[in-house]
Amino acid sequence: MNTRSAGRELAFLALNQLSTNTNPEPDQLILAATRTLRNYAKDQVKKVRRDLATLGEAFFNDSLTQKESPTNIDLEKIHKNIIKLETCTFQILESLQLPELLNQSREAYSFAGEIILFIRKNKSHIDELIISALESRKEKEKQWNFDRILSIEKNIFKVAATEFLMKPDCPPAIIIDEALKLAEKYGADESPKFINGVLSDLSNILMPKKDAPDKNLNL
Repeated sequence: MNTRSAGRELAFLALNQLSTNTNPEPDQLILAATRTLRNYAKDQVKKVRRDLATLGEAFFNDSLTQKESPTNIDLEKIHKNIIKLETCTFQILESLQLPELLNQSREAYSFAGEIILFIRKNKSHIDELIISALESRKEKEKQWNFDRILSIEKNIFKVAATEFLMKPDCPPAIIIDEALKLAEKYGADESPKFINGVLSDLSNILMPKKDAPDKNLNL
């Protein structure tokens, strides 16, 4: 994992856990990211338990209602539940990869701190940009409400929007690709497609401003 990818992921994981207005130190980022990963792992364990209970109940009910061989079991439903379990267990394993993620260079932590500090200083402006991109989707698909977006997706948007603004010379495709990696790792199945569409629209909104600094930014 390169420095910027690691810093980006650390910022994404630590964003909701940090409350101070100063540039966070590495130990603060480590603690915040650890707490977020722990919460993700706990949530995934709960999902696995629910899906296991559902699967077990389905087998139990089928065994009660069928006198002979269980030929009427809903195999499609069982298959879907197995896929859910596989997804959950994979996400748990991802969430527990702490040593690799947190064993990063000083530059990675510095980059994560820059992203978080930029988001804090420009929160209203970044939120407005994301809302504008979401509203542009209503003619293409269903309308999305910023307040009802999952926090995982919202934080991915914030990190990507920050990079658009901080690094106007960076090709949008690179920033979007990095955001999609986070979506694939931490989001739901439909997250990458949704995030790709919104960030593509956001890059188009910001494109006219590429040649001039945004007067709304606090650097």
